[in-house]
Amino acid sequence: MRAKVQAALDEIRPYIQADGGDVELVKVEDTVVTVRLMGHCVGCSSSTVTLKSGIETHLKKRVPEVTEVVQSMPAEPVATHPPPTPGQVQPMQSPFAPPPAAPATNAAVTANLRADHRKAEDVLQELDALVEALQAHPVNAEQLRTLRRIDQFLSVELAAHMRQEDEVLFPALVPFISWGSPMSMMAKEHRLLHEELDQFSKLVNVLKPGEDGKELARLGKRIAQRLRDDFYQEENVLFVEADESLVGPRADALREAMSRIAQAEARAH
Repeated sequence: MRAKVQAALDEIRPYIQADGGDVELVKVEDTVVTVRLMGHCVGCSSSTVTLKSGIETHLKKRVPEVTEVVQSMPAEPVATHPPPTPGQVQPMQSPFAPPPAAPATNAAVTANLRADHRKAEDVLQELDALVEALQAHPVNAEQLRTLRRIDQFLSVELAAHMRQEDEVLFPALVPFISWGSPMSMMAKEHRLLHEELDQFSKLVNVLKPGEDGKELARLGKRIAQRLRDDFYQEENVLFVEADESLVGPRADALREAMSRIAQAEARAH
């Protein structure tokens, strides 16, 4: 497995080196890969994006056994801050402390997108239950009504959500992401999702009570997993970067642009 992981890392190393960085394989333990980021990646604000949206995504595709990629942390540096004045308590400093929370106005840039994820997860849980049922029995009328409601959400509300990301959020993040165009990678994932969602909708529309729904169940299971992977990357990497970097008037403009897309999609349907 280590050899496969090393080969996969070697595939993306040129993209990282092109921006002055590099990556080194430290160890492989069970299904967890530890790497060390070097060069310009050290201390870079986009290093988390490089690790999760770039390296981890690529390794999981090339080596399916990989479940997580983590970064080898440096030793804690010696403190260089001045000693506290008499009677003053100096707060402990740690290089591993989480970054300060983004101001409330910044969080609003992705607040609606995060809310969409929560709503989508509720729908995906319904889809999970249907997938299990359809693998064992023909579809019944009640299940078919639920499938059509799920399809309506996926093809309208979720499609509008992805359009807001593709047309507004992702382009706005490009200047803040330093290597290998991870925004392009996310946009590619969305194109694959759109294709599978279209196929899902076609199967739902032709399915009748009493018919075998196993093909639909297999596709639904794949869509649910792809969406959850997409949500994970966005929530833990891209949305964090957006809330930290897209501030002030830029944030206002982004919110307005995404709102216009959502309103246009609502009017169209």
